[in-house]
Amino acid sequence: MWRNSLRGTIQLAYLPGKMETVNLGGNQMTGSLNLDSLPATVRELGLRSNEFTGEVSLENLPKCLEYLSLAENQLSGTICSTCLPPALEDLHLQRNNFEGSLDFTRLPESMKRMYLNRNRFSGTIDLGNLHESMKVLSVRENALSGTVRVPEQMYRKFNEDLGSCCFWGNNDLIVERV
Repeated sequence: MWRNSLRGTIQLAYLPGKMETVNLGGNQMTGSLNLDSLPATVRELGLRSNEFTGEVSLENLPKCLEYLSLAENQLSGTICSTCLPPALEDLHLQRNNFEGSLDFTRLPESMKRMYLNRNRFSGTIDLGNLHESMKVLSVRENALSGTVRVPEQMYRKFNEDLGSCCFWGNNDLIVERV
């Protein structure tokens, strides 16, 4: 259903109970999203590039969810990154209006990619407990501050130009390789 000019709202509670993949990205869907009502079987949820609004909770997602993209909407609120499902590998929240602090100290071990750029996240971040599975972390163009210490093993894993690639646009943030 990607890019089919679909309009209107979606009630995720009415998805079939055995649904595993939902991709409604690139449409013109509106309204709020209640992710708490997703069927327990959903592994992939793609709702990027729509016009969804309001606050979203990531605290009660299906435990088997591996991929979540809510990028390029008008979503807001804070994100509890310590409550993500254990199977989650990819999280795309870029280009929204999310705010608040980011806690990377208890991410799922399965997490490989997190795109949190172009939001309003603020405060300091701690990368000391990132798992070896993490391949991409983008927090560009937010309002992060302080000093972020990037462990040597993570620094090598990410792009060599880490400061401009992953952290660019956070004017009060200093990136230190440790």
